[in-house]
Amino acid sequence: MVKKVCVIGAGPAGLVAAKTLIHEHPGAFEVTIFEQSERIGGLWPISRHDAGLVNPEMRTNQSRHTVSFSDLAWPASSPIFPKAWQVGNYLQRYIKTYAGYEIRTSMKVVKAVQQSEAWEVHVQDAKSPSNAEVLVYDHVIVASGFFGKAKEIPRNLTVSKRIFHSSSYRDLPGLLAQVEDSASNTPRSNIVVVGGQMSGVEVAASLAYQLSSVANAPGQDKPSHHTVTHVIQRPFWVMPWYFPTNPTIDEAGSSNVTITKNNPAPTFLPLDLVAYNLQIRPPGQLENTSGHISQEAAMKNNGFMKAILGGDQSHLGVKELVITPALESEPPLLGISDNYLEFARSGDIKIIEGKVFRQLDSKDDTIIVEHNGQEEVISNVAAVIFATGFDAVPSLDFLPEELLKTLDLDPTGDVLPLALNVHAVVSRKFPSLGFVGFYRSPYWGVMEMQAKYLGKLWSGDAKAEKVLAEDKTMDYMLALRRDPRRAQFPMGDYAYLMESFSEILDIKRHEPEDPAARTGQVFPPRYTYEKVTETSQREIDLARTLFYDTFLDSAAGKFVAKAVSRSLQGNWKLEREITSHSASYPSGSLSGTAKFLPRKPTGDDDSFDLEYLYLEEGDFKTDNGLNFTAKRCYVYRYSEPTDKLTAWFVKEDKSVDYFFHELVFSKGSEGWKATSGHWCSPDQYDVEYDFKFKGVVLTEWSQTYKVKGPNKDYTLQSRFAR
Repeated sequence: MVKKVCVIGAGPAGLVAAKTLIHEHPGAFEVTIFEQSERIGGLWPISRHDAGLVNPEMRTNQSRHTVSFSDLAWPASSPIFPKAWQVGNYLQRYIKTYAGYEIRTSMKVVKAVQQSEAWEVHVQDAKSPSNAEVLVYDHVIVASGFFGKAKEIPRNLTVSKRIFHSSSYRDLPGLLAQVEDSASNTPRSNIVVVGGQMSGVEVAASLAYQLSSVANAPGQDKPSHHTVTHVIQRPFWVMPWYFPTNPTIDEAGSSNVTITKNNPAPTFLPLDLVAYNLQIRPPGQLENTSGHISQEAAMKNNGFMKAILGGDQSHLGVKELVITPALESEPPLLGISDNYLEFARSGDIKIIEGKVFRQLDSKDDTIIVEHNGQEEVISNVAAVIFATGFDAVPSLDFLPEELLKTLDLDPTGDVLPLALNVHAVVSRKFPSLGFVGFYRSPYWGVMEMQAKYLGKLWSGDAKAEKVLAEDKTMDYMLALRRDPRRAQFPMGDYAYLMESFSEILDIKRHEPEDPAARTGQVFPPRYTYEKVTETSQREIDLARTLFYDTFLDSAAGKFVAKAVSRSLQGNWKLEREITSHSASYPSGSLSGTAKFLPRKPTGDDDSFDLEYLYLEEGDFKTDNGLNFTAKRCYVYRYSEPTDKLTAWFVKEDKSVDYFFHELVFSKGSEGWKATSGHWCSPDQYDVEYDFKFKGVVLTEWSQTYKVKGPNKDYTLQSRFAR
């Protein structure tokens, strides 16, 4: 007999649950999804103008290879890190590719009660609550998301009208439009971000970037009067979107001793393709490395980050971001941003360690931060953005109180609010009630595995039933609720979860060469059944091809231009030597500074993803005794679709003029090289760059021009260091 299934929520979890039941168990299930909003997607917007909890322009913090299901490939032209609205479009394509279930939008589930062997589900029209229905189902899947409601933010501050949650932040103009007081003679300038993890880093970096864009826009010569202050509780690692695959190299030393050295010319991959590598795990069955983090595990995890990021972040000169030896034995905290660290180094983001404590008496634009008994005043506050997370419990408001009590609900728990078995999928006490994606930061591949498990369990699969009966994962997870050494993401070991589910589900991981080996990265299309539909197989094959091509491209030098572009941001010490071979052109030297100032790509060409206004200034001394101040200005641009970094001339108003040269990269013995040339009649300009990395950090680089023409013959060598 066909079993009726109610799925609550039409985000990624709900869609993959419905698709899996219908397409992997033909004729066994009839599925209806109820979604209280007007659209599918959950957190993920389906257009650039969506007003949901996620900014449509936000990029994913995992690559498209991880933000995907096993049998739907991203188009080859898609960004490696898609924007949120593009993820919504992917989900729409998923529905079209794998139809067969009903989606009822603008329908809110207000109550789901178990009655004997069935579930009585009460739904109502979200726009017209009087239009209500009571329906009966054999099974219910909770896929309503883990981000039920933004956490309450302090309202006891008199700046309360200027307090926001990070989920409502979109851009700087929109924020300022809500807080600026036209009647004020002294505009408030300090924008404060509270929260030192993923969202806090993202929002602070976004604000600093937009302020930089305004200050360095064409025709602009005055900096913005606004500043960004970031309040954090402890130092954290900040990861860029691309990691070096080989930050160190081993060389044979004397007496056959292997010496590990820094690799100044690493190749690069999206961060998840480096982090989720099965080959870096010990042989044998994978153990969970998330959850409780022992001192030994913390040292290992922090050591990995130290190697990837090129040190303990002390090179920035920002003490609040230094991962001290004492912190290396603590569970690491992570953030992701390409530009946060350089904004912190340059002072465009001021970091204060502590907790927002109270208001300064009688001051409506001042807050106080407390740390270790010391207080620091933040004054002239224009706005406060709390990036302090979400409460998961509101996502469960349709379940009866008695049921939630039986599931050991932790009403204040924002990590593990329910006691569930088999990696947070189901409870032995209510086996007909399933959960998909109900944990902090769920991986798409794991959500798909959770759905596969429910399909097996509810189809009467003996192994699935045995796994539930013997499961011990719940006890381990419950112990983490009050564990002071709990990981930032307690279910964050992607490799362990995927391998564990593949064993439970008898899914043989795809190995391109040796079927008995355990190689490569975790990737959903590697975890599929041998027999699938023709459509699924076509998508799986395409996804695998694009995935493996990424590694071939990386080995050939792709993503180096991206890594260099990201690393150029900020201030550099500049030393230059000019050697002339012509009597009419003097030799000399210059000592000064060079700045790569990020701004939103300008002009009518929308093919660029990153743009710097390059400004240099220094004292130039010629060999014949002249001494004067010299200045230069260019624009550097990076395009992700072409993976190219280019230099451009600029006009007096700092707008882009005409093309100068493109950097063509190749690997050298002491770092990455780039060469190019430019004919400026009647002279030829040939340039060679040298870049040296330490992990993701560009420690130093140089630029050598050789200029020849009827009246010119000189070499200009510039060295850049922090």
